[in-house]
Amino acid sequence: MAAGAADRRDPRTELERLRLENEALSAVVELVASSPDLDHVLGRVVDLLTRVSQCHACFVYLLAGDRLRLRAASPVYARQVGRIEFGVDEGLAGWAVRHREAAFIRERAMDDPRTNFIAELEEDRFQSMAAVPVPSRAGDMLGVIVLHTAAPHEFDEGILNVLSQTASVIAGAIENAKLYEESQQRVADLTRLSALSQRIAAVTNRTDLYRVATSGVRELLPCDRARLLELDPRGHLVVVASDPPQDDAADAAGTADVLLEMLQSSPSEALRVRSVVGRALGLASPPKVALAVPVAAGNELLGVLMAGADTPWREHGDELLRAIAHQVAVALKKAELIESLSEESIARELFGALEEERFEVAHARARRLGADLEGRAHVVLEARPLRAPAFAEGAEARLERALRQARPGTVCDADGRRVRALVPSAAAESLTEVLDPVAREYEVVLGGSTPRRGADGTRQALAEAADAAFVALRLLDEGGVLLYGDMGAYRYLVGPLRDGGPQDELRQAVERLAAYDRERGTSLLVTLERYLENGRSLTTSARGLNVHVNTLRQRLDRIESLTALDLATEDLLALQLAIKLARLRATPAR
Repeated sequence: MAAGAADRRDPRTELERLRLENEALSAVVELVASSPDLDHVLGRVVDLLTRVSQCHACFVYLLAGDRLRLRAASPVYARQVGRIEFGVDEGLAGWAVRHREAAFIRERAMDDPRTNFIAELEEDRFQSMAAVPVPSRAGDMLGVIVLHTAAPHEFDEGILNVLSQTASVIAGAIENAKLYEESQQRVADLTRLSALSQRIAAVTNRTDLYRVATSGVRELLPCDRARLLELDPRGHLVVVASDPPQDDAADAAGTADVLLEMLQSSPSEALRVRSVVGRALGLASPPKVALAVPVAAGNELLGVLMAGADTPWREHGDELLRAIAHQVAVALKKAELIESLSEESIARELFGALEEERFEVAHARARRLGADLEGRAHVVLEARPLRAPAFAEGAEARLERALRQARPGTVCDADGRRVRALVPSAAAESLTEVLDPVAREYEVVLGGSTPRRGADGTRQALAEAADAAFVALRLLDEGGVLLYGDMGAYRYLVGPLRDGGPQDELRQAVERLAAYDRERGTSLLVTLERYLENGRSLTTSARGLNVHVNTLRQRLDRIESLTALDLATEDLLALQLAIKLARLRATPAR
């Protein structure tokens, strides 16, 4: 030991040590400046350090997240580069990174609690180890240089200085190379993203869009699994595509509802909850990386694009997934428009064929729209705006969407003045319950037919729906649903009202009473209507009108005097219909 100390004080020995250090560091600097290829530089640095330190093996580990990954090794272990990795909480290399200081073991390295045994690197052969962390310019850790020797070894001051200086020099190379790699990777990813965007834009139907989007996500990130969920008309997220394909897509339904609630609470945010996203991806256990990105057009949520991987993807992977989600949203809206235009054209042909009694054409068009006129009864609806002769711009499309959401399978046709819909049949009460709020919200009346089968029956349903809408415009002040079956006597008055009705004594008598009521503020027409409805019963009618029987007699005398009618002998039904017809005429369509 004394001799060693004397050697170190020997100026000639000191000069030789400095010369070797300078030569080694100059060689490192030259290597770093020689190429932007990080793997090439690190490999050459490892060779140099192996020679300078006279160690048996040299390794360079770089941080990837919270893992240390082998990026360069002495030739005998070069085949393990890229294959070996472990957490920063393991081994002497992890200790040096965590504590941000060099670590040395002179002998019996495997007995030190800081070491970990890696069979592929034959670490049980080594007695001595040194680990020097590689810090970035900002002070973060980039990785660690590790030296191994087979025999006990004292790393002298010169080697330690070379290691520390080398770590500082290659830190810059690592940072520059990482920036270079990232920029190269970003350019490559943007090129692939551009190609994927072109493929997505070229798609015109949903099936192909789903396939291109999910396979494109896996190619671009890359990731182990990708899924696309779409919002259905009932407001639930359903799996529409998986890559790789899966048969258990329905198993994600419950989790998808949880996912939807989370996204709706923060509609612009991506979700990184690995347990939820993992289950929505159909995985038994959460992936190491998971992301769910909203597929949205403006403020309208259309669906969710998800990806999961067992190894971290690139730092800008989130940006790539968001970009793909945006492209998918645009493509979904385009597909929706194409489908809408196609369906609109077929639906118009369907309704036209029914009106013209071209029943074979009607059946063919209905089948293309997924409607079976023979196999299932349908109700026809006709919607008309409550306060204008035509729909405002965009109102038709919103109403059609609402009708389809209220009753999946509904087929719609619009012409500006009305919207007609072919609805799979349901109980009349159920139909009214579902559609009445829709009609009031959109300020329309909805006339509904009775459920009918077959093309001829559906043609009749068209006429019934038109009649119901015609009457509803005159009776429903706030909008709503009027079914043909609930119209009562008004079913028989639509035709006469459209045609002007008969010009007879009953009509003239009722019009005189109506005019008298308007001028005097009386209610003789209501009195007559209630009297006829009660089968000419004085007592019942007086109770219903909340007047004395004698008062009712006086009103009836006045009615007979004004109209020249004999109420005891007049045709009861004819007079009632004349009154209802007068009411419809007195309330013009809004």
